[in-house]
Amino acid sequence: MPRSPAGKICIVIGEANPAQWEEAILKARPEANYLELRLDCLKVSDLTASNFKKWVRLAEVPVIATLRRKANGGQFIGSEAEQVEILKVALEANVAFLDVEIETIENYLHGELALLKKAPTRLIVSYHNFEETPVSLESIYQRLLQVRPDVLKVATLAHSFSDNFRLLELIEKTRQQNLSIISVAMGELGVYSRIVAPSRGALLTYGSMGNSQATAPGQLSAHDLRLVYALDEINEQTRFYGVIGYPVGHSLSPQIHNAAFRERGLNARYLPLAIQDLQDFGPHLKRFAGFSITIPHKVAILSYVDRLDSTVKMTGAANTLVRQGDDLWAYNTDVYGIRYALRKPLEEGIHQTTLLGAGGAARSAAIVLKESHCQVTVLGRDREKTRRFASEFGFDYDSLSQAPKYRGELLINATPLGMSPGTEQTPLQEHAIHYRWVFDMVYNPLETRLMRQSKGKALVISGLEMFVAQAAKQFELWTGLEPPRDLMRKIALEKLNASNRSAS
Repeated sequence: MPRSPAGKICIVIGEANPAQWEEAILKARPEANYLELRLDCLKVSDLTASNFKKWVRLAEVPVIATLRRKANGGQFIGSEAEQVEILKVALEANVAFLDVEIETIENYLHGELALLKKAPTRLIVSYHNFEETPVSLESIYQRLLQVRPDVLKVATLAHSFSDNFRLLELIEKTRQQNLSIISVAMGELGVYSRIVAPSRGALLTYGSMGNSQATAPGQLSAHDLRLVYALDEINEQTRFYGVIGYPVGHSLSPQIHNAAFRERGLNARYLPLAIQDLQDFGPHLKRFAGFSITIPHKVAILSYVDRLDSTVKMTGAANTLVRQGDDLWAYNTDVYGIRYALRKPLEEGIHQTTLLGAGGAARSAAIVLKESHCQVTVLGRDREKTRRFASEFGFDYDSLSQAPKYRGELLINATPLGMSPGTEQTPLQEHAIHYRWVFDMVYNPLETRLMRQSKGKALVISGLEMFVAQAAKQFELWTGLEPPRDLMRKIALEKLNASNRSAS
C-alpha cells in the first residue's frame, strides 16, 4: 500500500523507456509526496497491466496516471477511444488518481465518467492551456464542475503576473464548496502560484527531479520546493519577498535569504520573480513585504516607490525595496556592500585609487571613495561617458586602454570583465598590476582571472564580500534583525563552488 502523503509535492516521471522509468521512480520516491506517471512518454506496448502494478508498487506514494494527448500538450497520438482503454488498464492497477482531459470526457465519454470510476482511484479532470490564461476562468471552472470529478485541475500559461492571483482565487472558490483542486500558472511568471497554491488549499504542486528536467514551463525542482522554499511550512501568515529582474534563474538570492529567514525563525519566503514588464507587475508590489531589484529594473523601479533613501538619491538607482506601512521605500545596499568590502584598506588609509568602469556598480564605488576623500582616476571605454561620470564626483578620468600606466594603493574593477561565462577576460594584464589592494566586484567565478593575476602582488578582495554584505543589509532593512552573515556567506560559497564545478 502506498504511504499517505505528508506534503504536497508531486514529481513528474516522463522518461522514455521502462528501465529509465523505474530508475526515475526510485530516485524520485524520497523527495515526492505524489508521483505523476506521464504514460504518453512511453510506447503503447509498454503500457501493460503488469507494468502498471509494478510502478504503483515501486512508487510507495500515491500515483497519478495520465496519458496526455498531443492536442493537450502531451505525446500520445492515438485516438480518445485508445486513450480511455489504456487508462482503464491503469485503473485496474489501483493507481491513486487518473488525470483525464476535459476534452476527452466531453468529446468521447459525453460527460459520463462511469468507465473511469473505480474505487479507490480518484478522478482528476483537467483543463490545460499552453498559450494563455483565458479571460473567463469561471466558465472553465463551471465546465469542469459539470462532470462532477473528484479533483479539478486548471493549468494555464501566465502572460501577466495577475494570472497567479486569478488561479489562486479558484482555490478559494473550491475550498468554500468543499472541493479539491490543482491550480497552476505555468511559465516564468507563474512561479508564485506554484509555491503559494498548496498553502491556499491546492491538492499539490508539481516539481521536477532537477532544474533541467522540468516537464512544464516554470516548474521548479522538488528539491528546491522542499529545501529552499520549505513548501509544506508556508501558511496564510507567511510574508513574501522576492528578487525582481530578468533573467533571475541563476540568482543566488533565494537560497541565501530563505536560509537566513529560517535561521532567524521567521515565517517568510523569498521568491524568484522573472519580471520583464514592470508596468504589469507594478500593481502587485505592495502585496509583498520587500524586494531585491536587479538588472534591468534598478532605475525604472523608482517610478513605483513612495520614498527614496539617501543611497538612492546619490546613486540614482535602487536594489532594495522595503514596505513600511502603506509606503514602499527604495534603498541601494550596494553602497553598504562596497563600504564593507573596502573596510580594511579604508581603515589603513587610501589615497590613490584607480576605478575601472563608469556604470551603476562604479557609481556605488565612487560614493564610498568620495566620502573617504580618495584621489581617484576613473577609466572607461566610452571616453565621453567616463568624463561626465568623473566630473560628477570631481575625479580624474582616462581611457580604459590606458590602465597599464596607472598605479596606486587600490584598484577596483567595476566592469563585468571576467564574469562567467567570460572567465578568461581581464581588464588588466599581470605586468600592469601595481597596487597594494585589488578589489574585483565580480563574484562569479569566485576567483577571477584578475584575482589570480594579482595574487602575490597585491592583497585581493573578492566580489563575494560585497555581494554577501549588501544581501545582509537587505535582510536587516526588511526584518530589523541582525543578519546571519556567516551562514549567508557559507551558502553563497557552496552555490558558487557547485556552479563553478558544473561549468568546468
